[in-house]
Amino acid sequence: MKRRGILLQPGTVEYGEAWELQKMLFDARASEVIEDCFILLQHPPTFTYGRRYKEANLITNKEYYENCGFAVHKTDRGGLATYHGPGQIVGYSIIKMGDYTRDFYHYLRMLEEVILQTLLEFGISAKRREGYTGVWLDNTKIGFIGVRLALGFTMHGFSLNVNNDLSPFSSITPCGIQGIRVTSMQELLSVTVDEEKVCNMVAHYYSRVFQIQMSPTTMDVIARQIYAVK
Repeated sequence: MKRRGILLQPGTVEYGEAWELQKMLFDARASEVIEDCFILLQHPPTFTYGRRYKEANLITNKEYYENCGFAVHKTDRGGLATYHGPGQIVGYSIIKMGDYTRDFYHYLRMLEEVILQTLLEFGISAKRREGYTGVWLDNTKIGFIGVRLALGFTMHGFSLNVNNDLSPFSSITPCGIQGIRVTSMQELLSVTVDEEKVCNMVAHYYSRVFQIQMSPTTMDVIARQIYAVK
């Protein structure tokens, strides 16, 4: 593999902090200060909304959700509403897309392939669904995609339900699609899934699908690299 990238696994990070981290890494990557980045993490209970979500609806719902213990963020990613929480693996891909594909929709398919191959490692045969993004088992969704492309570089990415509580999804219309169910690896396998193993498989298949050699590092190392240039 000729391409090289950075793998960050900071654990559980509050969504707003993770978003600021993404923006910092995006700016550094767009300025060619750092290599392509892939972040694997989890978030505390959070509802996020994409660019197309109506601001009036968010204002109406925000106070109620926050009073129930959920953070709420309107973001600059594509897509509508989704939920993040403990037990769900989230992957943020910050890359120069043209080095991998010039087709944005093919890029989405590549992210889906990472999830599909990871699930197969656990005996779950999921599929794509024509006309929709994400990863499915018939009318039930387990993997979610929401991406931003700007100046030829990507940010945001995907989430995979592993052991997370699914009940918060009932408070939203996931991805703006009426009538879908949401599931998790735990629900499908009837067992608590090893989240570290899932992360390892996600990182492995991200490397394979994107044909990139990932080098694990920490934010301290990246921060020193970024600020050394400033």
